[in-house]
Amino acid sequence: MILKQLSVNDGHKVYDMLQRIGANENAFFNEVNGMSFQEYKNWLIRMNDWSKGDNLPNGYVKLWTFWLVNDEGVYCGYGKIREKLTDESRKFGGNIGFAIDPLYRGQGYGYILYSLLLKKAKELSIKEIISTVEKYNYPSKIIHEKCGGVLFQETDIRWYYKF
Repeated sequence: MILKQLSVNDGHKVYDMLQRIGANENAFFNEVNGMSFQEYKNWLIRMNDWSKGDNLPNGYVKLWTFWLVNDEGVYCGYGKIREKLTDESRKFGGNIGFAIDPLYRGQGYGYILYSLLLKKAKELSIKEIISTVEKYNYPSKIIHEKCGGVLFQETDIRWYYKF
């Protein structure tokens, strides 16, 4: 399994995976769901810019996007890492989020992807890592705890983990 950073040259394999992941699944936003292929290519350029800190909308921080690729070269999921927490991301989402292609759920890919994203965040020298989990998403809660997350806050609708 590898974590591959988004490239402006990513093609149909990534696009097809992103079409299978819902636009908003378990509070993870997949902006590409429902886009045309050309819109997706433009999105890749925008996300590549954001990974460099270029052309960020007001209030946004540097954001990296990564694909989880299995040993057969199949794209199984993706994740995002924010460079730092904003007031908004501290309340909702944190600075690491992820989603697994529905074709590969329930096979341990969520744990693998989240573990690799945590490792990458540390390589990127991100000091404070917080992730939120919606209370109806118990599988993600298990992944966070298995990856060493410490529950530090809880509301009626979500859990908050520090790493």
